[in-house]
Amino acid sequence: MSISRELRHFLIATFVINWLLAGAFFLSPFDYGGVAATIMAVTYMLVPGVVALVIDRRAGRKVRDSLWLKFKPNRWWVVAWLLPVFLAFAALGAAVLMPGISFDLGMEGFFEQLGSFLSEEEIDEAREQMEAFPSGLFIVIQLAQGLVFGATLNAVFGLGEELGWRGLMLRELAGRGFWKSAAIIGVIWGIWHAPLILQGHNYPEHPVIGVALMTLWCVALSPLFSWVTLRSRSVIAAAIMHGTLNATFAFSFIFLDQIIILVTGLNGLIGIGVLVVANILLFFVAPPMLSEEDWPK
Repeated sequence: MSISRELRHFLIATFVINWLLAGAFFLSPFDYGGVAATIMAVTYMLVPGVVALVIDRRAGRKVRDSLWLKFKPNRWWVVAWLLPVFLAFAALGAAVLMPGISFDLGMEGFFEQLGSFLSEEEIDEAREQMEAFPSGLFIVIQLAQGLVFGATLNAVFGLGEELGWRGLMLRELAGRGFWKSAAIIGVIWGIWHAPLILQGHNYPEHPVIGVALMTLWCVALSPLFSWVTLRSRSVIAAAIMHGTLNATFAFSFIFLDQIIILVTGLNGLIGIGVLVVANILLFFVAPPMLSEEDWPK
């Protein structure tokens, strides 16, 4: 089955714009990890959505229907909001089961990782701020902040991606069925990250292997994102899930006494294993259905 003209135009425009943006940053005098890199990264996130909107508007479509840009809340928005938290803590629990890795409220593994980016004075200041709160209260505050920002500011930037992945792409690949379309979207979504990963995003010490691991991660995440989108009939649910995933992701590793970049965390091998289990449960407990008829012609 060949791809549609809309999908072809979307992929070409998105990859050309994003990879030129990342390439320009690579050639700039700025280091990846600073304020300039953050600005570039959030701009990078908005490109797929802008391209999808332009393509559908030029085709005369009503994007509210064609991209499921529907702002009518339902219970699946709540599922999309809370699922990333569950996945993060599941990855944390799975890591603790590994030999040589223990749960640590003192976050020694996290502070050790910060040593690569912050001075000793800055790390000491961070420790003091954390120790100013009882451990339980600190977790509650961080979790509350993650949930609030995940469903608001982070969701706005998440929508920039999701209008492309779970908006235009899910629609254009609907004829291939749920699992095949989710896999294709996951592979493209992962490869799309490559210029950022190669510059140090997510796997700073392993940029090349990181591209492969990021792609596996996106493939494992993709069915869950497609599932909440289909059940909610709104790409906003995927945006909320995306924003909350980014905002609460750290819970998958901060309470470990040691962090192994390629192994621990939701985006490490352990986290990918957790996502595989989640997909198996999805397949047997609530098998999703996808049809081209879900979208207006």
